[in-house]
Amino acid sequence: MKTTPVLSLHHNNAVYSVAFSVDGKQLASGSLDKSIKLWDLPSGTERLQLKGHREAICAVRFLPDETTLLSASLDKTLRVWDVASGKLEATMPGHQTYLTCMASSPNGSRAASGAHDKDIIVWDIDNRSQLSVLKGHTDFINCAAYSPDGKTIASAGHDLLVRLWDAEQLKPLRNFDPHEAPIQSLAFSPDGKLLAAGDDDRKIVLRNSESGETIKTLEGHTGSVKSLAFSPDGKWLASGSSDTTIRIHEVATGKHLHTLKGHKNSIYCVTFSADGKWLASSGFSRTAHVWDLS
Repeated sequence: MKTTPVLSLHHNNAVYSVAFSVDGKQLASGSLDKSIKLWDLPSGTERLQLKGHREAICAVRFLPDETTLLSASLDKTLRVWDVASGKLEATMPGHQTYLTCMASSPNGSRAASGAHDKDIIVWDIDNRSQLSVLKGHTDFINCAAYSPDGKTIASAGHDLLVRLWDAEQLKPLRNFDPHEAPIQSLAFSPDGKLLAAGDDDRKIVLRNSESGETIKTLEGHTGSVKSLAFSPDGKWLASGSSDTTIRIHEVATGKHLHTLKGHKNSIYCVTFSADGKWLASSGFSRTAHVWDLS
């Protein structure tokens, strides 16, 4: 593993989100500068810039078909883009206040978004329409995630609770014991058995995703844990923090394996490529980094 980035890709303002295409040949980045950039990999060449959002882009996701990109923005909308041409295919409004997070289902047919309005909106991406509004949070929502089987949505935020929802019946399932500080990040393990939550108290809590039982608590960051991602084989958990570092943890033992340094300010997003060979990260310092994990 190389502990310095092999690529550094730049925007004109903070980069809130990055996502690999399924084949690993492209990286999308969404920024406070209101643009989305598509980069060819491994060259790092900028291929397209997508413009249309009126506020910062908080999340970007490639769909499994490789032809479609989803984006979510503080302008309260989700947008659907054609990856080849960069053409905007649909704009989907729905939230009443700042949209802060978005997750897509494993098959790409649905998405879930959370906002400062305390609602989770579930979207039918195929029909470009809103399916349901899930209510229950009592404060800002910061993060959402789909389970690998697509049957469960997890969400969390300033009300200190991880809430689970039935993604098919679109109803509440259960809540987990509250954190001591707002929750900023969520990630399911690839087998769906674990749910990781990172918070402003600098902790990562690994829970059984069914029972909510705490399996491990990982410490070591000196700032808020803004983003979490499991490696595709489930052996590693990457965490990005406002302390400017990425930590790589061994899931089975909870052992800290590596610290990646390269960002100059808070990190907002970490994500693995589908083959597990690359990690991408982004943050306040207007840069997305790509790391070689081989």
